[in-house]
Amino acid sequence: MQLRTVILAFLAARAPAAYKAAAIHSRCQRSGMCATEPSLAATEAALRELASPRLGALVDMAIDPLDKVPYWYATDAGIRRWTLDGSLSVEG
Repeated sequence: MQLRTVILAFLAARAPAAYKAAAIHSRCQRSGMCATEPSLAATEAALRELASPRLGALVDMAIDPLDKVPYWYATDAGIRRWTLDGSLSVEG
């Protein structure tokens, strides 16, 4: 699967929880579902792509006020896309 698809599946299934990019990266690596083993930089780039309006803003991030670290979560659009669309990939 594409990295973007694995990320969206992970976040949509756990909504409304939010995760650091490093935690999402670790989960993607352990899942064994990615076509290639992603780097942290690739995971962060995929998160930014998923957040872009071009793909429908499927994820978003919030900065934690205490530790100033971004946490990523699936938006309503991302949850709908994953659960209702029946699509097993995020194209864009």
